[in-house]
Amino acid sequence: MLAKQINLPVSKSLLNRTLITIAGQGNLKSWLENNANIVANGCRDTQLLINALTQENTGESPTYYFQDAGTPCRLFTAFAAANFTSPCQITGNESLNSRSIEPLVTALIAMGADIRYSDQVGFTPISINRGITAWQDVTISAALSSQYASALLLIAPLFVGIKRIIITDNTHSEAYLEMTVQLLNRLDIETSSVKEGTALCITINGDYQSSNTPIDLDLIESDWSSAAFFYPLLLGMSKNLTIELLGLKMSDSERNKDLSLGGSQIKSSQGDAAMRELGNLLGIETIETENGILISRQNSLINPTPECLANDEILEHDQTLRINLKNNPDLVPALVVGWCILGKSAIISGIYNLRFKECDRILALQENIKGLGCTLAMLGSEEEDQWILNCSGRFFPTQLQIDTQSDHRIAMAFSALKPWVASLSYTDTACVEKSFPQFWEQLKKCTFD
Repeated sequence: MLAKQINLPVSKSLLNRTLITIAGQGNLKSWLENNANIVANGCRDTQLLINALTQENTGESPTYYFQDAGTPCRLFTAFAAANFTSPCQITGNESLNSRSIEPLVTALIAMGADIRYSDQVGFTPISINRGITAWQDVTISAALSSQYASALLLIAPLFVGIKRIIITDNTHSEAYLEMTVQLLNRLDIETSSVKEGTALCITINGDYQSSNTPIDLDLIESDWSSAAFFYPLLLGMSKNLTIELLGLKMSDSERNKDLSLGGSQIKSSQGDAAMRELGNLLGIETIETENGILISRQNSLINPTPECLANDEILEHDQTLRINLKNNPDLVPALVVGWCILGKSAIISGIYNLRFKECDRILALQENIKGLGCTLAMLGSEEEDQWILNCSGRFFPTQLQIDTQSDHRIAMAFSALKPWVASLSYTDTACVEKSFPQFWEQLKKCTFD
């Protein structure tokens, strides 16, 4: 088979967390100098975090601007409060400033920081006027995002002794918390976790200054979240073509965390490595290669004229796919577009938090799949968090404009329609710079222009 080789960015989730730990060890400047190749393969979000962590302290109150970068903003806010040197301001663009930071700020204030909202309560811009002088055990909600808890986990080793964090409402994106815990463990910082009712209590024993363990560069692998967009793209390529996604790992022998789907097991430092199993639901097989992974079409039966069914009929059908994606929200856009291409309806749960990303991703999916004759509708209440993807009326128009809402994952997901829609355009293509600056260049390798 002919293989198209794709160069992926490094995982921004891994790299951003790693940068915080290296800054905590006090080795960031030299690490950046010695690993310029890794930094160069990063994305805009990562560069924004590096800029903040390396900004010179002039003695005045600096302002750190994070554009729409939610993860860097949240991780840096906690770090700035725990490693306080002077008052500072933290802000972003309209998109970032409309995403809540309240759970993290409330937790940091409870730990002794003086943080004020500059405009709307619960949202950036904020000012940090006093930092945390000693660790205080704290409770934080992960209902909106697991990143708040990850931010606290990453600053805990800045303090000596035993630290405890109680995480409530931990129902989404647990794989990202596991990633953060694993990173600390690699630095020989001990962690343990116990369930306390519906909450999770994580204990951290160890500190950055006592940890002389260097960062394992093998940890900083390519990004599975970015790789996911090539799975639905493969559905429109010739059957004898394959795609090799470079720099990905299928397993990590140091991690014994098994994520299961239909009895299969995944071991990976990235939760979105679940795509290798979820890809089977698109009829795509994933195998390991010397340089990464190879994906190929297996049983991708694309129905040219699906039988048009009502939502109730799809619900009652025994063969309808039912799947919970609460731990892999970044994979949802790619999977939804893939199922639309296949004409495969599904009942999806655990995705409500997509409303609070760079845009309301549920709304963005709903609006854009209309152009394919597909729908995504809520079943029951928000608390039930179930959605029916009805692809039974799917068709491919001759032309379609994708309203990306300036969201990188929406733009990349709908690019998989390129082989199916003769005239495919986007309201914004530059938004991919957030996570995958070379995406359009790599896309051209696979097919088309």
